[in-house]
Amino acid sequence: MTMETTMSGWDFDEVGKFGSKQSAEDFAKRNNVDPRDIRTRDKGDGVELEIRRSSLGDRELKDSGEGRRDGWS
Repeated sequence: MTMETTMSGWDFDEVGKFGSKQSAEDFAKRNNVDPRDIRTRDKGDGVELEIRRSSLGDRELKDSGEGRRDGWS
């Protein structure tokens, strides 16, 4: 289950918590997500990564676990 947020008319899905902004951005890059389609939010002990829903489509995100602080929701 992913959490949905809306910003400027775009829907974003929360995809996980990472140890740093760079780890979150690296995860998005490994999954061929355009940097313009992500946003990160500082959460004290790391950052949450959100990806614009329309950029994901039916794509399955691949995760090697590197940098991730939580499991798949």
